[in-house]
Amino acid sequence: MQFFTLYLYQAPLVLQIFPKGEKPHGLVFCLVAVAALLLVLAVHELGHLVAGLLQGFRFQLFVVGPLGVTRSGDKIVVYFNRNLGYMGGVAATTPVTDDPQNQRKFALTVAAGPIASFLLAATGLLLFNLLPPGIGRGFWLLVTACSAGICLATTLPTKTGMFFTDRARFFRLLDRGDTGKREAAMLSLMAIYTRDNSCRHIDPEKARLLQDDPEPSMRFWGLYYEYYFYKENLREDAAAESRARLLDAKSAVPATLWKALNIE
Repeated sequence: MQFFTLYLYQAPLVLQIFPKGEKPHGLVFCLVAVAALLLVLAVHELGHLVAGLLQGFRFQLFVVGPLGVTRSGDKIVVYFNRNLGYMGGVAATTPVTDDPQNQRKFALTVAAGPIASFLLAATGLLLFNLLPPGIGRGFWLLVTACSAGICLATTLPTKTGMFFTDRARFFRLLDRGDTGKREAAMLSLMAIYTRDNSCRHIDPEKARLLQDDPEPSMRFWGLYYEYYFYKENLREDAAAESRARLLDAKSAVPATLWKALNIE
């Protein structure tokens, strides 16, 4: 929210850098503003994505505005994104081995987004100062302001809905206490599920560890993995009990995510 507020505040300032009588056509200005916004979001999410891939993680999802790219089995599919919750950008990579170094690797992946935004803001400021007055200079002013804004917004120690900011997640991953143990458990569960495309061989104790987390979204994932562990191992009574608890926790995640999980 802070990022979009800053974006709307800065957009009219672009008009002030044009010489008198040379203001851009309204449609041109809107196109430039949209292009700047999409570039800022794309660079931030690409920072996460590229860092994850360099750590050996598997690509899962990349969305910026209407553009969506996702993994479907062994295929990469490009689609038109209609999910408003993802319009602001999202990228996901997952570990494929249950490696003790996954916490450190994932922390680097998380940090790469704000770093990419900072570098884009610095580049935009340089180009803004080098270019003569005109539409190009206005474009880079918007890019600089918005990229700096998203860098600031993602380094606040808070949450946005069910999602941690990059800074909050970074410090959770590096925590040496119970929080860090729960993050390690989450990455272990993700890695085994990604490797096997199944929860049959996960450690249910790690799923239960997540259920002790103060954050509702983490408790939800603990219940989710526990349910599918029991279900895939044909432990029907335990699966039914876990499913009932999972249904009680569905408010911890967005309705679109709940629908996408297609919980049986």
